[in-house]
Amino acid sequence: MQQANDKINGEVITMPTSDIPDIIHLNRLNDVFFKALLGSEERKTLTLNFINAILNREGSNAFTSVTFSDKEIVPPQIDGKRSFLDVLVEMGDGTRVHVEVQVLLDEYMVNRSLYYWGRIYSRELEKGDLYADLRPVITINLLDFNQFPQYQTYANTYHIMNDDTHDILTNHLEMHFIELKKIHISDIKKLKRSERWIAYFSPNFSDQERRALAMSDTAIKEAMDYEKQFATNNKLKSAYWEHERTMRDIASALYSREKAGQERGEKIGQERGEKIGQERGEKIGQERGDKTGRQALSTLLQKLLEEGRKEEFDRVLRDNEYQEKLLREYHLK
Repeated sequence: MQQANDKINGEVITMPTSDIPDIIHLNRLNDVFFKALLGSEERKTLTLNFINAILNREGSNAFTSVTFSDKEIVPPQIDGKRSFLDVLVEMGDGTRVHVEVQVLLDEYMVNRSLYYWGRIYSRELEKGDLYADLRPVITINLLDFNQFPQYQTYANTYHIMNDDTHDILTNHLEMHFIELKKIHISDIKKLKRSERWIAYFSPNFSDQERRALAMSDTAIKEAMDYEKQFATNNKLKSAYWEHERTMRDIASALYSREKAGQERGEKIGQERGEKIGQERGEKIGQERGDKTGRQALSTLLQKLLEEGRKEEFDRVLRDNEYQEKLLREYHLK
């Protein structure tokens, strides 16, 4: 029987061709599809268009070339953990741009992005090199959740600046956080170039609206044309569905952990016999389920996924002792 084989972070994914289901409703934030779309040498012009659009660069300020870089962040010590980036490119002027998709709510997303920025910024400064050789690093984070509920804006950019004058200290740090679920625009014909790309990836827009975008934007049209090619590639489809299953397992595990935390909280409230025991118990359960349960487990599974240790997911989700061991190992508990 013919089989489809592919690699995700070094892991071989095998699935009989006859068992690979068709992709009816494409998840454009699926890690496999996203990297195939914007992380491929074959579609580097599309990657260049996306980056210039999101960064609002045009004319003489636009990047004109892009080179794909090694996406593995070298660990700081011999026994350090490996981390793999989604898309890392070097622009013609030496600026490096890191594009990351995050679908799981992460309380420490800002810390995570800053850590990646630091590793990318410093890793190419070899012994004897000058600090003047360091080049800017720009991070673009596409988030499938609301990281900044205090803001109504869906795209927020950060630099290092003077607290009083707001002068930017350096252009070497530039961080973009795009909350895909916040964008709601009724007239897609009036979207700016950056907004069209955000709408393409946002779950708030329909395929019909994307096709309308493609009629006036050649880059979006190219992306949608590639979707058809992707959907007929058995190797990529196999890896796509494997990643979808993995993310569903993670979501299910986090839900179970959160529910268990709520139930423990309710029990605590009842046992203490407080007048507002139920209410307080639910609050305690919610906090424990969300923070110490959901966030810790979410972070752990995300780290294992990045390090190519996906084969350990089942054991982590079913073996509480092993889960506790890894939570302590990663200093998450």
